[in-house]
Amino acid sequence: MATEDERYRQSSQFRLWSFSPATLQELREKTNSLAKQQITPRIDPVPEFLTSDEEAQLVKFFTIELIRAAQFCELPTEIRSTAAMFLRRFYITNSVMTYPPTELLKTSLFFGCKAEGFYIRLAKLAEKFPNTTSEQILAGEYLLCQGIRFAFDVRHPFRALEGAILQLRIRIPEEETRINNAHARAREVLKFSALVTDVYFHFTPSQIMLASLLMVDPGLVDILCPRPAEGGDSNGDKAGGMHSDIYDRIMTTIESCRAMLEDEPPERMTEYWGTPEIVKSMKPLRKKLQRCRDPDRADLVALQRARREQAVVKPRKPSTTNDGAVFGDAESRDPKRRKVDNADDIFGPALGQ
Repeated sequence: MATEDERYRQSSQFRLWSFSPATLQELREKTNSLAKQQITPRIDPVPEFLTSDEEAQLVKFFTIELIRAAQFCELPTEIRSTAAMFLRRFYITNSVMTYPPTELLKTSLFFGCKAEGFYIRLAKLAEKFPNTTSEQILAGEYLLCQGIRFAFDVRHPFRALEGAILQLRIRIPEEETRINNAHARAREVLKFSALVTDVYFHFTPSQIMLASLLMVDPGLVDILCPRPAEGGDSNGDKAGGMHSDIYDRIMTTIESCRAMLEDEPPERMTEYWGTPEIVKSMKPLRKKLQRCRDPDRADLVALQRARREQAVVKPRKPSTTNDGAVFGDAESRDPKRRKVDNADDIFGPALGQ
């Protein structure tokens, strides 16, 4: 039977959307550079473009806007988390200067509902947003699917957390209150910190879960992952040393994940990102984005209509061959075959003629 780790390594999330920090930064810089090259001929005069770091900051801002919108629409945690990851995946290989994040976040929410099997009427969702139509939400749907490489499966750490809490309740039943408090706080970390940082791109769901517990109650992680005894096992063979090495690697990884999560603790949702000051501080970046947007792709509805019309009126290439050239002349193949006098009547003349 395959282990949980082996199953995860077969998932599209691991194969397509797992990167080292250096690789992820390189991808973002490449995306930023390509966007500048494509937009420059379309804008006169050429503006000051966003840097890759500024783009990452805007993606974080719009991810938080998506989370707020999901809360306002009363969408379940799994859906808002999936939608947030769709948006963040999309803007790894697409620039916010190319496609408008204000529109893609709505599309991500709707497609997140689809991906998680949660039914919501499109018109009802559109009504939740000012000056938004169903057509606007759908306009970016295929574009989003392409951007996330049709990888609709998102593995979240919530299920791993529930399993860990169950194990803790079995091992230390007398610590029910402590476990419940850690459970609630760890969920808040996973519902916010994990979504607005890059941990999904660097760590597995179980590692993210353990890092969230490490943030709120390190002692519980020691119970789930006990430290090996000093000097190996009682026989003094190498097995104990190997176990210690594995433990050290695991804890180093979890500590790295925790450091990322701690950059955006759940309290920042209201105490920082929810303040008028942050809205004011983001205005220069948003104005800069407005000046360097791709004019040909700023309106997703118009872009979709143009592509649809282009597909409809696209001229068909004239065929250089016909059936006779491919299969041979019909008369030469079947001398007994009768010609139909009326070429327009595929069934031949009327009976009795």
